[in-house]
Amino acid sequence: MADHVPRVAIWAGLRQHLLKLTSSFLRNASDYIRFRAVCKCWRSAVPPGPRHLPTQLPFLLCLSTPEPRNSSAFCLADAFNGSMRRLPHTTSMYCIGSSYGWLILISEATSAVSLFNPVTAEDIPLPRLSTLPSSVLLLFYQSSDGIGSYLIKTDNPDIPVQSNAIVNKAVLSSDPTLDRDFVAIVFLDGIHKRCFTCRPGDSSWNDNVNEPLNDLHWIFPGVPQAFNQLDVVPYGHRRLCAVYNNNDNLAVFDVDPGPPGRATMIAWNSMPPCVPRGGPSTHLIGTAGELLLVTEVYKRSATGINTWSFRVFRLDPGDGDRPAKAIEVEDIGDRILFLGTSHSVCVAAGDFPGFLGNAIYFVKEEKMSLEGEDTLVSTVSVVNLGNGEITEVIESGGAEPDGLEWLSDRLDVPWWVAPNLGSVSN
Repeated sequence: MADHVPRVAIWAGLRQHLLKLTSSFLRNASDYIRFRAVCKCWRSAVPPGPRHLPTQLPFLLCLSTPEPRNSSAFCLADAFNGSMRRLPHTTSMYCIGSSYGWLILISEATSAVSLFNPVTAEDIPLPRLSTLPSSVLLLFYQSSDGIGSYLIKTDNPDIPVQSNAIVNKAVLSSDPTLDRDFVAIVFLDGIHKRCFTCRPGDSSWNDNVNEPLNDLHWIFPGVPQAFNQLDVVPYGHRRLCAVYNNNDNLAVFDVDPGPPGRATMIAWNSMPPCVPRGGPSTHLIGTAGELLLVTEVYKRSATGINTWSFRVFRLDPGDGDRPAKAIEVEDIGDRILFLGTSHSVCVAAGDFPGFLGNAIYFVKEEKMSLEGEDTLVSTVSVVNLGNGEITEVIESGGAEPDGLEWLSDRLDVPWWVAPNLGSVSN
């Protein structure tokens, strides 16, 4: 009788070129991780950070809330349900941005800033916010409760602002796992004539004057200028696009890795007239070499009830010599959009069985009265753009499946994070 050969030994004996070929057909990050976990031979045959995987289904990560879920992530199992899973988090840190699967975190107490990949647990330190130029940051100190506070000089020089949360938006110019010369860019509350940049290894943040906005202050001296930034995202090759005010204007930034890293506003264009103004929310999404703009709109039904939906536009933000253009898109085809400020995600439904395309996932906040007090409650829903039907996403991991909802507060920003298996150490 022939000697029995353990099954694991048979699998371990597969040749490396067959393992590499097989792994190239995997489309799901979870499947790829399980593939490498079969045995030591398989793990050594294929890299930990593959570059063939498409953009992955994002999970919804909540940080810095007083609720027990502050270290949880909601992972979708299929189109309409998923489960909460515990995730380790960094104590006393809150999130100010998310790009390419990396969270941009800041310490409440020390102003330390870092990038964190929640999948690989890699960390990239950046300069503290207390190193902002002295022309902007007048004072940084810790209050009696140990929370860092900032005194900053806003665009109105007569009104210094004191706050413990001064960052409005924060993004990365490119994926740190693919581009070692990536640049981090932050936009501060109340400061629009400039933004601030750094590269990994820098000791401080650099000042970048947004010339088109600065010129408006000179053209209309003494007239208050409002530049409320609604969203900003990286797109194309080292470029950013931002939406301002009530969808009135678009800005385009060129990012130069330097050193030092710089972000230069090269265009300040009017939004195309086909895009509605003044909606509840606006989101930009960079996908497959193009830029999408999604705006939320209210509609009145035949019965007089106010309902809401989304309109999607394919956007060309233009540049210094070309105006912006937009074309409304009635059907986004196989794509699924996950909406979030400065961190929206687009995936192809065909890569994830059980999910339907032409759909948008979004987080909605509503005021509810709990024990006599007004409280913000967040829920997650998905809208079918084909028929307008809205379905609430269910949390199925509990004792009884129920709609996913949680209490919100000022810092409870839910972040869609598409898993990134890449590593900066490779």
